[in-house]
Amino acid sequence: MDIDKYKKIFDKHGGVIKLSDFTSQGYHNTTLNKLMELGYVGKIKSGYYEWIDDLPVSEAAIINKLYSEGVVCLESALYIYGYSDRVPNTWHIAVSKNNSKSKYKIDYPFVKFYFLIDAYIELGRSTAEYEGHLISIFDRDRTICDVIRYENKMDKEIFNKAILAYVRDPKKRIGKLLDYAKTMNIAKKVDRIIGMWM
Repeated sequence: MDIDKYKKIFDKHGGVIKLSDFTSQGYHNTTLNKLMELGYVGKIKSGYYEWIDDLPVSEAAIINKLYSEGVVCLESALYIYGYSDRVPNTWHIAVSKNNSKSKYKIDYPFVKFYFLIDAYIELGRSTAEYEGHLISIFDRDRTICDVIRYENKMDKEIFNKAILAYVRDPKKRIGKLLDYAKTMNIAKKVDRIIGMWM
């Protein structure tokens, strides 16, 4: 069994594949089963597989493959932007509320999903590089709007540090923040909280 040729398929997809990525190369799913038996491949969830190596597959690669339509948000976004030094033990991902909830059942990595209307999914959607992967993420200003929106559900220390870090960030765009706040019907709250720190 030529292990290297199978590994190349996984490498091409960042270590994580869908079954169709494998079968479209002309290989049968029984080959995947054999690779799992030999300990080269692990099943993430139905239809998704990862190559098991000395270096574990990045969680970002798994999230990208399984939930490419999702957007990294809240505490995960705060950490990526350097607004929080606390590594989240759960990925925070925004997805459309129109999608089937069953799609979002996963044991690993740990993910908390936020089901939003489509207009809010596209509001402030951006990209950033993380762990060598380009991920979909809300921009800084939208992230702070979400932090203010979910203030009561957030750890107070994370909340305060995030607002302070944003206010000090030369890349912040207060105009954008206020535009997002109006769209999300939290303009007064954003004005009050940001105004206290400015």
